[in-house]
Amino acid sequence: MPWYVVLVCSAFLFSCANAPNTLQVSTLRERDFWNLSPVNEEQNELIFIGVAGVRMNQQEAIALALEDAARRVAFFQRVGGEVLHRVEIGTGFFDYRSEHQVTLQYDEEGYRNYREVLEFDPQQDVWIEHQAVFVRTRYRASRSLPIRHQYAAKNERPGWVDNPPKQISGFWVGVGFAGPRLYHKDTVIASYENAVFSIIESLSNTVTSKVETTQNSGGAFSSSSTINSNEVKSAGTLGGFYVLETWTDPATKAVWTLAIAEQH
Repeated sequence: MPWYVVLVCSAFLFSCANAPNTLQVSTLRERDFWNLSPVNEEQNELIFIGVAGVRMNQQEAIALALEDAARRVAFFQRVGGEVLHRVEIGTGFFDYRSEHQVTLQYDEEGYRNYREVLEFDPQQDVWIEHQAVFVRTRYRASRSLPIRHQYAAKNERPGWVDNPPKQISGFWVGVGFAGPRLYHKDTVIASYENAVFSIIESLSNTVTSKVETTQNSGGAFSSSSTINSNEVKSAGTLGGFYVLETWTDPATKAVWTLAIAEQH
């Protein structure tokens, strides 16, 4: 057998061994899978889609995606956040410093308990895309979300990416953006987390500015330096945080997330 045939066959066997072909892909139409409209408003059923990286073991991938869905349910119950932007500019050529800090507060200890109440059909509710596994789950909330939102076609850039509305059905709106990470599931997670920060920043912020001047004496010579400091801080707690729509740029694999929430 020629050497190049051996190489082709070896490459084929290797790709098959590493492909997540044990996963049962959803039989739902793509648009139906990603439509996050409440399933049954009378029973307050909401849709939470969890994401995980691909795994050779089907159950491991699904379990990790269910864990992310449970985390999103915890965000729906209550999520707090803080965003801090600080810029310092001095008189020296290199006297510049920029700082950006974000923190999230949610039920980190107990959110996995929501996995037990999530409903999904492994024959229909699993989707593989961009080397990530998505699981569509249903959760019966204590209240309904009367949402009126027009969903964009999956392959079209939604209008809300460039012109996000301020409110949808009386809820505050946020758009989270995340540039591509090494693993697509990390991009998706960062995107919906950034949607939390987007809503919090739109609700309130505190701006602080100050100027500090330092006098340096050195015998016959003296000098002074000035630093201008500007700080913008936003903090808040949200209830009913709910992802309405997610869009992935097919060219860059960056992810945008449209979400709603109420100020808690």
